[in-house]
Amino acid sequence: MRATFEQNAEFITLASREARDEAQRLLARLEILISGLAAKDSGAGLELRRAAVEFLVAAGDQAALRGEGRLAVVPPSRPSDRVSDRPSDRLGELESTILEIFEDEEGLHVDAIFELLGVLGVEITKGNLSVKLHRMIKAGRLISTARGCYGLSSMERARRMAS
Repeated sequence: MRATFEQNAEFITLASREARDEAQRLLARLEILISGLAAKDSGAGLELRRAAVEFLVAAGDQAALRGEGRLAVVPPSRPSDRVSDRPSDRLGELESTILEIFEDEEGLHVDAIFELLGVLGVEITKGNLSVKLHRMIKAGRLISTARGCYGLSSMERARRMAS
């Protein structure tokens, strides 16, 4: 039995959509890896970013070649290099910004947190935000009230009331 032209077109469309989705997943994982490594060692993070861009350029990624890609080699800003008023520039400021969002709220969904951070000018992906929220849970600063919903832990509330 031979496939019709329409079936072939549907298969090609589905395959290209799956390839795009897989590419997005891989880019998100690479972004998380680079961000995590840069938080621990900015030199190693920059080196991994450069290696990723060189690989993409060698593979023929013209956007990366022009420096327009998401993984363009730009050294991360460090608190010692310059002072910035963007909370996303420093990890500690990001955490304090997230905690300030929860101060007047009983709990928020990750989508609402993401939107509020965007309004405040914080540049973070939902994946990185989710990782950060889970790390804050492990540190005892937040609790998960339901799937995707977060709130201040009682310990953090008490600490904030005391200060």
